[in-house]
Amino acid sequence: MQGLAEYHKNPTAIAPGITLTELRDRWRGSLAYTKLGAKTQESYDIAWNHLSSLGKMSIKDIRVSHLQSVIDEMAAKGLSHSSCHKVKVLAGRIFKAAIADGIVSQNYASLIVLPERETKAKEIFSDFEIKALERLAETDIWAGTILILIYTGMRISELLGLTKFSVDLDQMLITGGVKTDAGKNRIVPIHPKIQEYVRWWYDQPGSHLITRNGEPIRTNYYRTYLYYPTLERAGVRRLTPHATRHTFGTLLDRAGVNTKHIQELMGHADYSTTANIYTHPEVEELRKAVERL
Repeated sequence: MQGLAEYHKNPTAIAPGITLTELRDRWRGSLAYTKLGAKTQESYDIAWNHLSSLGKMSIKDIRVSHLQSVIDEMAAKGLSHSSCHKVKVLAGRIFKAAIADGIVSQNYASLIVLPERETKAKEIFSDFEIKALERLAETDIWAGTILILIYTGMRISELLGLTKFSVDLDQMLITGGVKTDAGKNRIVPIHPKIQEYVRWWYDQPGSHLITRNGEPIRTNYYRTYLYYPTLERAGVRRLTPHATRHTFGTLLDRAGVNTKHIQELMGHADYSTTANIYTHPEVEELRKAVERL
């Protein structure tokens, strides 16, 4: 009688006994899946390798405990939070497809509890490594660009996107930034240690500040063929480009720079409660903050 009542609630449900594997295959052949990028599709295929242990079960019989057991087993094997999260997202997509077809009424994947995310210590350039880059920059223009990243806190995409209109050599200011509203068009005073590099690049041909033969440089090209090889020439660890931002923030903090000024210089929007009561820093205050490094 209960089954009959359920049928009358939804008599047109598609394949009510469909298994998780069958539904996953149906979703994988959908337009929504084909619109995903190749890397995203690959990540879902990898996630399925873990979720497939439930593949023969009817999706109507799968509950949170079944899904959670998959995640718990992954965590026990030492797999990352990111890997577990991808499995949760994949399960959620499959359940949403089942809900759309009227096969189930609840997305149990949304109730999965993920393991704690590991917080890795942010690596920064040591004083010794910065000195090594400074020595190399005397004869290597690309070492100078890494120092510009370190002393401005700019991302690679931000630095490579700067045009010469973004640079005021009279006031020694850079105006630029991307990604967030707080980061756009932020003002960063040019530290004395990098002024000569900025002047050199400014005098080169091309509309952008940093170029190769006068032409703009793509982010991936700079990272692969200029940034990492330069670190190797300087005898510096293979730190990621984002380590330059961490270094900038850490140097400001070590120098005792006001929290609000650090946030302004790095283009972050998430101010602490105390920092929020300060007024917007003037350019000269920001310049003094940078020059404390």
